[in-house]
Amino acid sequence: MLTHHPPGPDGAPPEQDDGSAPSLSPSPSQSIDESFKERARQILSHSQTVTAGSVHLIGLDEIRKELGDRWASVNERVHVYAERMFKKVLSPRDVWFRYGEDHYIIVFAQADRRSAQLTCSKVMESLHQALLGHADTRRITVKTAVVDVGGGVALDTARLADLLKDAAHGPKGAAAASPPTADGAVPVAEARRPHWTEMPADTITPQHRPKVLFRPVFDVKHKVVSTHCCRTDADTARYLNLMDSFDPEREEAVFDLDMETLSLAVSTYNELYANKFRYAQTIPVHFGTLASSRRRREYIQACRMIPRVLMPFLAFELDGLPAGVPYGRLAEIVAMLRPFARAAMVILNDDAGDLSVYATAGVKGVGLRLDGREDEPRILERVQAFCPGPHKFGMFAYVDGVRNPAELEAAEAAGAAYLSGPIVGEDSEVPEHMKRCTERQLLQRSRRRHHHDTPWG
Repeated sequence: MLTHHPPGPDGAPPEQDDGSAPSLSPSPSQSIDESFKERARQILSHSQTVTAGSVHLIGLDEIRKELGDRWASVNERVHVYAERMFKKVLSPRDVWFRYGEDHYIIVFAQADRRSAQLTCSKVMESLHQALLGHADTRRITVKTAVVDVGGGVALDTARLADLLKDAAHGPKGAAAASPPTADGAVPVAEARRPHWTEMPADTITPQHRPKVLFRPVFDVKHKVVSTHCCRTDADTARYLNLMDSFDPEREEAVFDLDMETLSLAVSTYNELYANKFRYAQTIPVHFGTLASSRRRREYIQACRMIPRVLMPFLAFELDGLPAGVPYGRLAEIVAMLRPFARAAMVILNDDAGDLSVYATAGVKGVGLRLDGREDEPRILERVQAFCPGPHKFGMFAYVDGVRNPAELEAAEAAGAAYLSGPIVGEDSEVPEHMKRCTERQLLQRSRRRHHHDTPWG
């Protein structure tokens, strides 16, 4: 089945150059290696600009093996996830297509052999991490078609562990940006907008690299910190805020962030669950992601990969809900998310919200995000006015961004069920173990921490 069909480097897809190319699936009588070599020979001989080292084979066989009996029911969703990643990571001139039941052939337009191998391997690492909760770099391999001394096609198999080792010991500056081509054009590999998680840390500025952190939440009634909500770091939030709210690129950036947040949250919990670590976790998702049919379809497909054992511990937090959202629209979104978590909540940046609509649509809780740039009297006023509202409609209220004892006391007095922010604990890369503590202990711990007084994301 052909899944991606942009023009090849010479203006025609290398897999269909003259109409005489063989089937895209390997023959039942051939091994996948022999079949791939034959297919690579066809691609190399029919395209004038595709060179040896440009044609690569990657497989989902390790993922299939680990999923075991689940593979039959989830394999199409695994392919959807994989193909979405190809679209994000590869350039518009690169070509990829499914080959057989669980393999892909990727043809690079410009990347050199080592760079292409590393790109393929990093894609596989991301897939393993997202789908299995771990990635063994020794088992992740890429097969590359190379021309042997007799003019035939041979295979070079590279392990991700070896590629990473070679990259770490490569010449300084090897990862620097390539110069423009002879006609002044920037190489396609640089012109594309890569997936955030695939962007090397040393080639981008910090504000362009998203980072998902885990923020501890205080349960006011039970006096315990046993919940964590996912939040972006301040640099990522600032980067998104600087983009025009009507810019399609911003919508895609927010969508990518939602997908990365979901993937990281689930893979992190999956690993911790295996180590007998339990906690409640809130996963934010923006209204814009679920309002678009295409983005909603991809997001829900990703949700279907959530292990069933984790679903009772998860809740979705709808962000960016517009004022006046129709009941039917919100009820549809809540209904789509409900099979994958215990609850859906809404977080607001201001005090205005259609609380009766939220409650009728099935929302369980409503949160208020505080802005640390406001003066304290205004913050206290907002908290006191907000918290009683959700209770009137049978929902709980929570407050995010609580900074000091006065805000903590005001939120509790107003009826907030959950609190998060610097006063409770700093964001961390991994959720921490459950802590039972009183408000007094929270304040004592807060005084011992040296957190920066900057607006939270």
